[in-house]
Amino acid sequence: MGVMNTPKLLIQNRATLKLLFVGMLSLAMLIPLFMVGSIVNDREKLQAAAANTIANRWGGSQAVGGLVALVQKPLMIKDGRKGRTQTEWYARVPASLEVSASLVTERRYLGIYEIPVYTTRLTISGSMDWNILDDLQPEGDLVFWLPLSDVRGVREVSALTLGGIEIPAKPLGVHTTHISGLQFTLAARDRPRVASQANAAYQLELKLAGSDSLMFLPLADETRVTLAADWPHPEFVGQFLPTERDISDTGTRASWQLLGLNRPYGDQWLVQEMHFDQLCQAGFGMRLETPVDGYQRSERSLKYGFLFISLTFFTLFLFEVMTGRPLHPVPYVLTGAALAVFYLVLLALSEYLPFAGAFVVAAGLLVAIVTPYTGAVLGQRRRGYLVGAMMTLTYALLYVLVTAQHTALLLGSLALLLAIAGLMYLTRDVDWYGYGN
Repeated sequence: MGVMNTPKLLIQNRATLKLLFVGMLSLAMLIPLFMVGSIVNDREKLQAAAANTIANRWGGSQAVGGLVALVQKPLMIKDGRKGRTQTEWYARVPASLEVSASLVTERRYLGIYEIPVYTTRLTISGSMDWNILDDLQPEGDLVFWLPLSDVRGVREVSALTLGGIEIPAKPLGVHTTHISGLQFTLAARDRPRVASQANAAYQLELKLAGSDSLMFLPLADETRVTLAADWPHPEFVGQFLPTERDISDTGTRASWQLLGLNRPYGDQWLVQEMHFDQLCQAGFGMRLETPVDGYQRSERSLKYGFLFISLTFFTLFLFEVMTGRPLHPVPYVLTGAALAVFYLVLLALSEYLPFAGAFVVAAGLLVAIVTPYTGAVLGQRRRGYLVGAMMTLTYALLYVLVTAQHTALLLGSLALLLAIAGLMYLTRDVDWYGYGN
């Protein structure tokens, strides 16, 4: 008896079985979406490699500070019961530091990849308490260190003007891997002329090339920094936010003011015990934040892929229910394949076109393919046009979600709720048990 009723049971639950098939097929579509996602990750890695190549040739992330005095002092080292004395370098920050930076950006290309880089002109000035320097090293040549994270980016550097004396820049002569930058040496014969001033003022100018970010190191008892850049998408990074900032479509202006008390280290330290990276931990500045690029937007669109593919499948199923024309599983599979390939086409086009143009072309191709096909399998062109109109609205919503930076979650959740409400309204009078009879 149960065997005889099996066909009737299948017919009565045909809608349920078809809905289960649609759900399983939607889950299966996660596999091609995952494969496209892995391609996006690979392309992002290639872009990062291109950025590293350009940075190595142009100049990397730059961190710059004011002059730091380097003095040699004896250090007692215990070796078992015996002790020995060796000469070590000590660093001492000056009294004040003021940096004025003007940053101009440009774009460099490696293949199809575009990377923003910058050139900045800096005026670095400050003052030194000469009494403290005399106490540290009363005689001999004085070595001053200008901290720079990447000396390959130095394009121009002026002579250091210190107390009316001009000192040319030289490569860093202190033999240690803990610091990086340039060196200025004040000869012993010129010390009396500078020492006659209680707070000797200094100034130098520097043209520096770099990429990704520009950081400033608060290596003074009081630090003031002003930055003017033509980049309209800044990300302020580091330990301190600017006290004042002005961001517009034409560029960015920002200023910082810090005291030595704000640093996580003191005014003096042993060079061997303080790596340059530790100094940079107290740095602050601006990063060239890139607006959401094609890869990031492609990755965002993939996150909504399962939802939009499921909505398309359910729309086809809804047409089955409303028109009474059953569809074979093959149209679902072929439509799902076209929906998955859309993301791959979008990724490929976004490498050559602006994302908006790439999205319009990819979505237009998808709608142009699916519309006549669904019209044919559903038996009427008008039905195909309705599916095409639905897909146009759906992918217009997808574009809004992908390009919205802060309201994507709100818009997406509201759109999903409205879509569910619309489906509930359209199917409110459907006799699910009578479907297929």
